[in-house]
Amino acid sequence: MLAGKIRKLDLAGRTLVVLTDDGRELTAHVPENAVIEVSEPNTMGTMGGKLEDFEEGYLVQLDVHEAHDDHPCTCMTLVSIS
Repeated sequence: MLAGKIRKLDLAGRTLVVLTDDGRELTAHVPENAVIEVSEPNTMGTMGGKLEDFEEGYLVQLDVHEAHDDHPCTCMTLVSIS
């Protein structure tokens, strides 16, 4: 899994640009069947979520796979850590 901060988020196109902890920019497509989890403040854990729960500036962890279609990579797991 990679960690970083969301720099750009395109909800309609289901893509995000993440600035990784090592300074790289990664553009990823988030398909409908991706596992998405968001922070749950009461338990300090995570719970199921949707892409619309994220905003630019959020710290995230993502599991990316090889390119599909016209996308540089596909994000199959996206977890909010902020």
